[in-house]
Amino acid sequence: MKQGESTNLSTPEPPVTYNGNGATLKPTLKPNEQKTEPVIEEDTATSNNTVVEQQENIDEDEAVDENKQHKSGKHRKWILLLGGAIAFAVAGVFGLRWWQFESTHVTTDNAQIDGHLSPVSARISATVQQVLVKEGERVKLGQPLVVLENQDLNLQAHQAEANLANAKAQLQKAADTVSVTRQTNPTQVQQAQAKLAASVSAVKAAQANVNQAQAKIETNQANVAQAQTEVNKTQADFRRYQALYREGAISAQQFDTAQAGYKNAEAGLVAAQKSVAQTQAEFLNAQAQLQTAQAQVEQAKGQVQETQISGQNLTVQKDDLQAAQAQMRQTDATLALARQQLEYTRIYAPVTGYIGRLTAQVGQKVQIAQPLLSVVPLQTDEVYVEANLKETALGRVHIGQKADVEVDAYPGETFHAHVAGISPATGSSFALIPPDNATGNFNKVVQWVPIRLVFDSNTDPEHKLRPGLNVTVIVDTTSVAKNRSTNARY
Repeated sequence: MKQGESTNLSTPEPPVTYNGNGATLKPTLKPNEQKTEPVIEEDTATSNNTVVEQQENIDEDEAVDENKQHKSGKHRKWILLLGGAIAFAVAGVFGLRWWQFESTHVTTDNAQIDGHLSPVSARISATVQQVLVKEGERVKLGQPLVVLENQDLNLQAHQAEANLANAKAQLQKAADTVSVTRQTNPTQVQQAQAKLAASVSAVKAAQANVNQAQAKIETNQANVAQAQTEVNKTQADFRRYQALYREGAISAQQFDTAQAGYKNAEAGLVAAQKSVAQTQAEFLNAQAQLQTAQAQVEQAKGQVQETQISGQNLTVQKDDLQAAQAQMRQTDATLALARQQLEYTRIYAPVTGYIGRLTAQVGQKVQIAQPLLSVVPLQTDEVYVEANLKETALGRVHIGQKADVEVDAYPGETFHAHVAGISPATGSSFALIPPDNATGNFNKVVQWVPIRLVFDSNTDPEHKLRPGLNVTVIVDTTSVAKNRSTNARY
C-alpha cells in the first residue's frame, strides 16, 4: 500500500486506480459489493502534514489535560485536609461538651413515676346499689363513690336500738334496788363518810376562793386609786396645755397629745373600776359557793347518820346490777356495730384524685375487702420518681440536688425535681431471694441503688404525670445539696 492511503480493518476497500497526476479515481464496484461513498484522498504530502498537525494538537490537549488533572489533584487534597480539620474540630467541640455534661450530670433511664395509689374496697358483704363515679373522673376527699344496699342493716340497727333500750331499763331497775338497799347497808356509811370528806374539802376550796377574791378586790382598788391619780395629773396637764394652746404658745400636735393622754387616763380609770366591780361579783360568787359547800357538808353528815342501818341481800343486788351493766354494754356495742356497718354502705373517696380501675357494677355482690376501684392522686406533691442508679454513680448524688425528668409519653417536655431520698441498700438486697455468693462462684455485677425524686411545686399544673410512666432522670451534680448524707431517709 502506498504512503498516505487509509486502511479500514473492519470492511475491505475496493481497488483504487490513480491517474497520472496521483489523483484517485472512483473505484469500480462489482455487482455483488455494497455501494459506499467515494473517498477522495489528497496527495501524500498534504496527508502527512495533516497527520502531523493532528498529532501535535493531540499532544497539546494531553498536556493541558495533565496540567488540569495535576492542579485538580492539589485542590482536592487541600479540600480533603480542610474538611478533615473541620470535622476534627467539630468532633472535638462536641466531645468536649459531652465530657463536660457527663462530668456534671448523672443520667439514668431506669426510672418510673410512682405515686400513692389508694385502693377502695368493700368493708362489708353487700350488693352494689349505685355507682356514682366514672372511670377517669376527678373526685375530692370525702366525695361519695359507691352506695351499697342497706335494708338488712337498717333492720339490724333498729333491733339493736330496741335491745339497748330494754337493757337500760333493766339497769335502771337494778340500780334503784341497790340504791334502796344501800340506805341500810354499812357500805353506804363509808360512801357517805367519803362524801362528807369531799364536801369538807370543797368547803376549804371555796373558802380559799373567797380569800383570793378578797385579795383581788384590794389589788383592783389600789389600781383604781393609781388610775385616779393618773387622771388628775393628765387632767391638770390638759388644762395647762389647753390654756397655752389658746394663747398660741404650743402647737396643735402638743395639745392633741395632752388631750389624748387625758382620755387614755380616764379610760384606764374606767377599766380599773370595772375590774373592781368584776372582782366584787367574783367575791359574791365565791361566797355563794362556800355556802353551798357548807350545805353539802351538812347534807353528807345527815346521810352518814341515815346509812348506819345495815341492809340485807346487798350482795345479790350488786351482782344483778353488774349483770345489767354488762348487758347494756353488750347491746350498746351491738348497736354501734350495726350503725358502723350501715355507714360502710356508703363508700367515700379517701383522697383527692382520679378514678382508676373501676370494677364495681350495679347489682354486683361484693365481699369484704373486695377491690371496687382505685383513687390515684395526681397532684405534684403526691407523685414521685423511683429511679435506679449504678453504684459507680452513687458517690456523686446527694439529697437536695436538682434534676430534670424527661417523660417518654411527652417528648420535648422537661419536668423539674430534686433528689429526696437514697435507699440504704441496693435493690438486690430487698429481693425475695437475695443472691448467695457463699458457694465460691462470685461474679462481680454492677449493683443498682434506688433513689427517690420529688417534683418541684407547680412543675405539673396540668397533672400530666401519672404513676407507671417511663422517664429519664438527669441529676445535676453541681447543684447545692441540702444533706450530703447517703443514709438519709428514703
